[in-house]
Amino acid sequence: MNNNNDHTENLIRYLDGELSQAEMEALQTELDNNGSLKQELENLVLAKDVIRNYGLTQKVNGMHEALMAEMAMQKKHTIPKLRRLPKMMMGIAAGMIIATALFSMYQYLTVSPANLYSDQYTTYQVANMRGAMAGSTMEKAYSQQHYDEVIAMYMQITNPAANEQFLTGQAYLSKEDYHNAILLFNAIIEKNKTNNPPVFQDDAEYYLALSYLKNNETKKALPLFTKINDDKDHLYHNKINNWFLAKVKLLNWKN
Repeated sequence: MNNNNDHTENLIRYLDGELSQAEMEALQTELDNNGSLKQELENLVLAKDVIRNYGLTQKVNGMHEALMAEMAMQKKHTIPKLRRLPKMMMGIAAGMIIATALFSMYQYLTVSPANLYSDQYTTYQVANMRGAMAGSTMEKAYSQQHYDEVIAMYMQITNPAANEQFLTGQAYLSKEDYHNAILLFNAIIEKNKTNNPPVFQDDAEYYLALSYLKNNETKKALPLFTKINDDKDHLYHNKINNWFLAKVKLLNWKN
């Protein structure tokens, strides 16, 4: 059996939870160094989502079992019986094309700022706070979810620091006041143009993108999400995967 079939079989077994710990570690190493293999895994995950959303489990499971059986047969014989595999693969491909088209339509109809936001948003924890603000009165008020108190404190500050702006932006976000959250996260990013090093830059970009998204300003959110997805060193890079970014693009086209 050729390496491509070996790779595909391992990915299928990975998604089915059938790999040993050693096999999973070896596969993860290969995924980190093989972009095409990683793309194939993402395609298989997408296909699995398609099956789950459109009730094609029974049909595709039959294809899955037949494909795995064919691969097993190839292992047993010196001369692989390859003539049957292309026909089988064409059948699988045809089914996946139809399912993917249906799934794409479903995503187009159901994608919304609210559900994408809920997929991503988690309340910021003050334990993540970096800088001199640790243990401050504002931080304690925020950790106790006294968001109005945080905002009131901020209003009394003449020249707020970036961490105070960020925490108050989080308070506004928790109160679903996206307009004021956007103003504060943008203020941090603007201030960082002259700060060296920048302060709360990655955090501000991520939460600004979420604020734009929930405020139905997808066109402004998309460049920020794209930047985070492209930058492997960004603090929130792992949260913005290709699939999430594709849904944001779909929402942008929809709007």
